[in-house]
Amino acid sequence: MGGIKMEELGKKIDKLTNQVTDLRIELWTTYTLFTWQWWVLLVACIIMLVLFFLFIKKERLLSSIAYLGIIYILNKNLDDVATAMDWYDYRMQLEPIIPTMLPANLFIIPIGLTLLYDRFKKWKSYLIALALVSAFISYVALPMMKTVDIYLEKSWNANWSFISLVLIAVISKTVIDKVKLKYNNSSDL
Repeated sequence: MGGIKMEELGKKIDKLTNQVTDLRIELWTTYTLFTWQWWVLLVACIIMLVLFFLFIKKERLLSSIAYLGIIYILNKNLDDVATAMDWYDYRMQLEPIIPTMLPANLFIIPIGLTLLYDRFKKWKSYLIALALVSAFISYVALPMMKTVDIYLEKSWNANWSFISLVLIAVISKTVIDKVKLKYNNSSDL
């Protein structure tokens, strides 16, 4: 009996998911694709990639990529939850299928924080730089994105963005630093 009800709910979810995807594609093709906001998102991604390849030190490349990966996973999951819970939404997207902000989740935030991680090895300087960058993203960039209709804030706010960015970055640095310490200690044997 439970299997039949579960199957019915699954079919309803599939139908609604397909309808949402169709609406996202319609919104994207009608109101987003090739607008100046879309071009800004594309250019931001390209700039962040160029900055990554220009400024990441080759001798720290592996740890920087690992750090970037952790930032991406944590930030993407937070963004997935926040979008699903309707805390905020993105009206302008680089692509139509993924409801979260791909340029921010894959390029801007992970690469920006990775550049900090690569540049500031000591915790004190790292935390100062992290606070400044997180404040800029939360209190300047997000309000600008709201003003130009890329980002729609609902029950989320700049303070939550600031706190989440700092926590994500601190967790990521802690994990990578501990792994590096363990690896360096074991390789000395």
